[in-house]
Amino acid sequence: MATAPFTMPEFYVPHPARMNPHLERARVHSTQWARDMGMLDTGVWTPEILAGDDYGFMCAWTHPDAPAEILDLITDWYVWVFYFDDEFFAEFKQNTDVTGAKAYLDRLPAFMPINGTDPTPQPRNPTERGLVDLWQRTIPLMSQDWRRRFTTSTHNLLLECMWEIKNMASGTVANPIEYIEMRRKVGGAPWSANLVEVSEAAEVPASIAGTRPLRVLSDTFSDAIHLRNDIFSYEREVQREGENSNGVLVFEKFFGHDTQTAVEAVNTLLTSRLHQFENTVFTELPVLFAEHGVGPLEQARVLKYVKGLQDWQSGGHEWHLHAGRYTKVDGGAGNSAFFRTILRGPTGLGTSGAWLGVARG
Repeated sequence: MATAPFTMPEFYVPHPARMNPHLERARVHSTQWARDMGMLDTGVWTPEILAGDDYGFMCAWTHPDAPAEILDLITDWYVWVFYFDDEFFAEFKQNTDVTGAKAYLDRLPAFMPINGTDPTPQPRNPTERGLVDLWQRTIPLMSQDWRRRFTTSTHNLLLECMWEIKNMASGTVANPIEYIEMRRKVGGAPWSANLVEVSEAAEVPASIAGTRPLRVLSDTFSDAIHLRNDIFSYEREVQREGENSNGVLVFEKFFGHDTQTAVEAVNTLLTSRLHQFENTVFTELPVLFAEHGVGPLEQARVLKYVKGLQDWQSGGHEWHLHAGRYTKVDGGAGNSAFFRTILRGPTGLGTSGAWLGVARG
């Protein structure tokens, strides 16, 4: 058995993870959807790979209150984004084909017309077919403002792919500040935050979506999601796939840390971002609501969105502990009692909080 690259740190997970009761339906649905889109037996995925990654399990943890049909939709979105990531790696990252990657990515925005009625190109592959289907199923649920924000987040995901492949081609490892800022801008977590609005039926009012407190919530949510993923995916991304866009690697290279020290430093930064998220909720949102005259119904929607972001953090952590996509390391998911203790986490002020509880309804 290979030696684990590091021992898992003790994570700050203040909100208990909860499981959506519609898990089995989401699993069955998403598997059939992936088959219908042509994602299985393509040389990228097999049915066994999809079953091992278990995105229904992931989405049932990260969206515990989503109704059954919405959980199906959300799970399909995550099947799509992970298939896209794996296909992009196999087709372009593995051989650092920058030109081919750009041509492939340049087509995808055309499959997400804001008004939903503009003609789209004929899909050529499972990624394009999946995007057409998902977009048409999602846009009736959301406003034009949300559609614009989500297409921007999706476009930024494409920019991340180009950033990563160019770094691989040049052998560049970003410095910590550049890395955090770039990941925040083009990583997958802002995209995930947009989908929380869908799963919670809690679209952020356009009048405050661009304000500082909402940006801080999105940024801190994103930083924590990305940094956690960097820890869990280090062995897969850095040691197996040769990627260099990983926070643990960045801390190793920039500070001269060994892997264990780098992991602990990344986890400390992750914790600080979660603390800032909590501080923003309790100290800045009430002021924002008062200054902008946000009514009770809109306040409830924002708080429901915040609750959804909290659920995503806790559920995403739980999924990482068990996901077949990531290799377990020392102190990982096998130590179930240890992780049950961490997942219970602290209680009281600064955790779930009674103020946020109003959003649970």
